[in-house]
Amino acid sequence: MDESQRTELVREIRDFIEEEWPRAASDAAAMITERGLQIAAAVLMVCVVRADLECRQDEHRALVRGLARALGLAGDEASVVVRAAEESLDRGVLFPAVLARLSERCSVDQKRRLVEWLWRIAFADAELAGHEEYLVRKIAGQLGLGTADLVETKVRAREDFLREDL
Repeated sequence: MDESQRTELVREIRDFIEEEWPRAASDAAAMITERGLQIAAAVLMVCVVRADLECRQDEHRALVRGLARALGLAGDEASVVVRAAEESLDRGVLFPAVLARLSERCSVDQKRRLVEWLWRIAFADAELAGHEEYLVRKIAGQLGLGTADLVETKVRAREDFLREDL
């Protein structure tokens, strides 16, 4: 990825998070795009990794790998997405606003995929911390997913992690 593509990706992420999320009320009936879901997933994945209030180097690498795999990005693209998501969170992107928008505008299938991606990130460092599990469960609840969806997505993510680890 060259510098102009990287700059464009960062701009797209920032624009989407900072400009699109606040306008949710005006177009709440519109479904979220796949790209929007990926950008929101990146923000939430960073939140899951930060859930234990520390982000070790191995967790950050696992986040980049997990994001690349879940969203079908190249490694350098995933790194840029992670950095942009981290910067947006550091500058005050409101976690509840992101969840409210996703809850309103995502289909049930999109919500399930999102939660499965979050479980994959939580499993990515081979240690499912209590804080991470709590946050993924809380996000699933905020999105209106039931226990069956939560368990199903967790099992699929864990099986995927174990297959990958073998």
